[in-house]
Amino acid sequence: MPRGMAHGVPFKKMGQNPHKRLIILRSLVMALIKHERIEATFSKSSEAQKYAIRLIDIAKYGPENTYCKDMVEFWTDGDEEVKNKLFNILVPRYKNQQGKYTRLAMLPLWHNKDQLLRMSVLELKGNPLPPLPVKEENPYSLQNVLIAAAKNDWKKSHKQMNDTTSE
Repeated sequence: MPRGMAHGVPFKKMGQNPHKRLIILRSLVMALIKHERIEATFSKSSEAQKYAIRLIDIAKYGPENTYCKDMVEFWTDGDEEVKNKLFNILVPRYKNQQGKYTRLAMLPLWHNKDQLLRMSVLELKGNPLPPLPVKEENPYSLQNVLIAAAKNDWKKSHKQMNDTTSE
């Protein structure tokens, strides 16, 4: 079973029909290429991430390739600014890199009309924007204190076992 297929469903619906789903994904991919960082719900971001990675891989073939030209034309909706940025900035940036051109960071839950939405930030790696803050682990949280104590106990008992077997 492919990685993206959960319970026999190959992709998220994101709207009433497949045509609207493609419109949403196209606008997200265009915005990601244009601005290099977007904020959306997690499900939309994770779907757009797959298509953005594939589009950059295809763009590496060059604008002369007919398949590449057709795919870029479809996903950029004929926007010359986005096409130029894709071929002149992003393709040279990722020339020697295989995949993993994006980073998906989770944001706190967002309340919207009696719903809890998981928001995320999708960004292209190596962008000129300031980096997103990375959540650092708190060594004094209850969970981390208990794990550290369990590790110390295990090391002590393991050391005692080794000392008794060596004698």
